[in-house]
Amino acid sequence: MKEREERIRRELELERGGSAEPGNYRTRIAGSFQAARKRSKPTAAKSAVLMRFGVLLFMTLLLMAMFQWGKNALYAGFLIIPFYLYMKYKDFKK
Repeated sequence: MKEREERIRRELELERGGSAEPGNYRTRIAGSFQAARKRSKPTAAKSAVLMRFGVLLFMTLLLMAMFQWGKNALYAGFLIIPFYLYMKYKDFKK
């Protein structure tokens, strides 16, 4: 029990910035991913989240419209999806 309490105290001391024991693997692990975190680009993650949100929003609205107006809303969705794909993959360079 005392050994466990001592280990917890040492870990808390290390987290607060206390002196590290030589050869202690926890100090090396604590800073291992700092460089990768700085290099990662959060804009790509935000873009993916925004795209997922847009797709889920579209599906939800289409489902609500289908409940409201029936198959006509589903057919409208079948018209909108090809138009979206055309606009997305169309080459704007001339």
